[in-house]
Amino acid sequence: MYGTTHTRAKAAGAVAALSGLVFAALPAQAAHAATAPVNTGFESGAAGWSTYSAGGQNAASFTEAGGHGGSTRLSHWSASAYKVETYQYLSGLTDGTYTLSAWVRSGGGQRSAYLALRNCGSAEQRTDLPPTANGEWIRLVTSVKVTGGACTISLNSDAHAGQWANFDDITFTPGSTGLSVRGGDLSTLPKNEAHGATYRNAGGTAGDAMGILRSSGMNYVRLKVWVNPADGYNDKARVLAMAKRAKALGMKTLIDFHYSDAWADPGKQNKPAAWAGHGYAQLRTDVYNHTYDVLNALKAQGTTADMVQIGNEINGGMLRPEGSTANWSQLAGLITSGRTRPRRSPPARRWRCTSPRAATTRAPAGGSTTPWRRRCPSTSSLSPTTATGTARCPSSRPTSTTPPPATGSRCWSPRRPTPTRSPTTTAWRTTWPPRASW
Repeated sequence: MYGTTHTRAKAAGAVAALSGLVFAALPAQAAHAATAPVNTGFESGAAGWSTYSAGGQNAASFTEAGGHGGSTRLSHWSASAYKVETYQYLSGLTDGTYTLSAWVRSGGGQRSAYLALRNCGSAEQRTDLPPTANGEWIRLVTSVKVTGGACTISLNSDAHAGQWANFDDITFTPGSTGLSVRGGDLSTLPKNEAHGATYRNAGGTAGDAMGILRSSGMNYVRLKVWVNPADGYNDKARVLAMAKRAKALGMKTLIDFHYSDAWADPGKQNKPAAWAGHGYAQLRTDVYNHTYDVLNALKAQGTTADMVQIGNEINGGMLRPEGSTANWSQLAGLITSGRTRPRRSPPARRWRCTSPRAATTRAPAGGSTTPWRRRCPSTSSLSPTTATGTARCPSSRPTSTTPPPATGSRCWSPRRPTPTRSPTTTAWRTTWPPRASW
């Protein structure tokens, strides 16, 4: 567990794989049966919950201080290898679909660690716990169709000595998970249309293909992106145009990055020609910049991507050989470079100024009137790719009455349009609007 008085290994291991482990059937606990789960935040200890361990390791399931929403959490941990389940049996349910939600943390490395809905009159549903960085809580959900009016909420760990998992704030509510996706890949539609293809609805009436699909219930369009395709299709410009068409029809978009000039699949993950001679470090930069370039262009035209797919069919890796599954750490690094850009966005209503030799740190909370503090690292602490130009660190923070910094500074603020990237550095570049427009 994270942050307890026990001495435990906390290094995050591989994601707990779904195993073939099947716990023995549990007897219905009449004393605990209810139509809704009780003590879902574990503020009353383990009251309302039962524990099962085939090996007699029930003590590996316990409550302790340090909850997600309250003061207490459920923990699975033992100084020796263990397999344990904590569960509640529910009865008297109205048949239908229900969703289990739980806030969880895990150090990783277990043989299995998961949430489950079982004995519900339909196939068991599971959601595995991934390792969570820095003791952060994450929310997991899984849904099940209940028939017969009963269901068991099950929290499971099959772990080596010292491995841990935390659970808190359990909910079990009618309904399914909220995201409904009825989608398809329409990347080749522009090429088909350019070669004279026509499309008709079920009644035989010709019309716009995307409009026909939308009227039939499709709500998501997947668009693949190639870096520099030979025929010009599936490049950034085509993706931007297709995203406009989809959004105009009220549809959402999934942007699928292949990181190639042509189709990438398990049998071929070829680098784009422009990246052919690049090693691992440069490929990480390539992935980051390419992902940024496309997603920022989508956002700038008002068609922000709703989902992003990093790599296509990467069973054997991506950008091989550097990103092959023969080198998991490098593959993970390339994926991380792709997912970092979609997750980043500037803080709302904040100024932030940087230069190739400047760094920013957050001011402390608690009513401080200085939103940002700045420091300039020494030249020796900079990498060769960012140590360009002369350090420009303002001596005081910008305010609503402070004029723009001197020419050459890289800044963004909420008072100006979306920033553009400098082609040679990782800094932001801006053209300041006239002061009258602030």
